[in-house]
Amino acid sequence: MQEHQNWGAEALWQDLEPLLPGLSIEVLARVESTNATLIERVRRDEGTVAAGRAGDRPYGRRQHDLHPCLLIAEHQTHGRGRQGRAWHSTPGASLTFSLSMPVEVADWSGLSLVVGAAIAEALDPEGSRLGLKWPNDLWLDERKLGGILIETVPAGSSRMAVVGVGLNVSDRAKVAESQLNTGFACLQELIPDVTPPQALARLAPVLVKALAAFPQSGFGAWRERFARRDLLQGKAITAGLLEGTGAGVNDRGELLIDTPQGRQTVSGGEVSVRLGGVSAGQG
Repeated sequence: MQEHQNWGAEALWQDLEPLLPGLSIEVLARVESTNATLIERVRRDEGTVAAGRAGDRPYGRRQHDLHPCLLIAEHQTHGRGRQGRAWHSTPGASLTFSLSMPVEVADWSGLSLVVGAAIAEALDPEGSRLGLKWPNDLWLDERKLGGILIETVPAGSSRMAVVGVGLNVSDRAKVAESQLNTGFACLQELIPDVTPPQALARLAPVLVKALAAFPQSGFGAWRERFARRDLLQGKAITAGLLEGTGAGVNDRGELLIDTPQGRQTVSGGEVSVRLGGVSAGQG
């Protein structure tokens, strides 16, 4: 039987709550999908007080599910990536969590790129090994380390953003078929002996700060930071029927491709990008 990890939820809450007032943190031993769980809570009843379960005591009082929540899964059984792909996780070898928070913003463009850049900077400050593959993959030494899934759901007069993150932490992580196409990487190759709780403690404050600032700064403030880790820049890629060379992203976080017909723009969710003819789809 998998031994439960010490997530230090109370200490983590003390670090994060000043950055995101009203935040609660929950750790679930097993859940199908952290994103789906948080979305369902909001849809079920925006004013319902979350019912606590034995062993899942949240740190921080959540008056209702419109307040921010960091939901951590030790074992996520039916995680989801973009375009319905599966994201498998292994207890003790993977970090899977979702953060929900109300976001008042007119333009959500580039949010997944901001999330990826924030996580990369937190885990690899020198920027030597962690790269970003548009629109939502983290790669280590050009092999897939993890993925990001962002969903939004109506919540009263605003919307809740649900940011899901899955990272392979050790080489015991269960690999989805879609990851095998892009190679497998784990965080312990970059940070020896790191555990999922330690990885979360390192990246969570940076991620929360980036999300809190996004409504004011948008993607523009992160464009150059993303560009420093952009794996598609200057590479031969195909996107749907388009073939050309990656030319970075614009101020809205859209992918730019230089083709024989001129520069083309690709929006998130439209295509699955392939790098050098090898599938680089999301997990």
